[in-house]
Amino acid sequence: MPGRTGHDAQDANRFGGCGVMAEGLSGTVGSVVAAVVESVAPYMWWLVLLGVAGGVGWAAGWVWWLRRARIALGCRTVVDLVPSRDFDPSAEEIGRHAARLARVPAAAGWIPRRASGVRMRHWSEGGRLATRLEGPAQSAGLLRLPSFPDVEVLEAGRAGGAVRPVRFAGVAPLAKDRGEKL
Repeated sequence: MPGRTGHDAQDANRFGGCGVMAEGLSGTVGSVVAAVVESVAPYMWWLVLLGVAGGVGWAAGWVWWLRRARIALGCRTVVDLVPSRDFDPSAEEIGRHAARLARVPAAAGWIPRRASGVRMRHWSEGGRLATRLEGPAQSAGLLRLPSFPDVEVLEAGRAGGAVRPVRFAGVAPLAKDRGEKL
């Protein structure tokens, strides 16, 4: 700035009061961008090729991950838990069982998240409530561990991959009124 010397010019530059400094920076930024574009222009086709190769690599990895999930869902371990007649778990035993089921995805290892979960199905067998646990094959040892003293752990084999629909034999469907929602 004309007319300013010494400490006044330094203070103006330090506190942003110098318009000449801002003009010099904008000219510098523009010239830097122009220099970069000018120096990269002969190699632009390499950058495009690198971008295309990266996109193809990402797509191939995504397809591989989806196939890996499909394979993991196709070979899952099934374990049945059948309690005895005098089965009465404490809150501590239930908590231990829940914590063990929460560790199944970590025990399954490096598989897609949608294939690492545990599916629980309940049904009645001879008047007793039984539970079927279905989980990743890599965590079969953890699923087979007995967590309750009065529960029999039965190996049911492998899941078929497809979920069968639930059918109620000999039961007529409910009649639906037009104005009533079920």
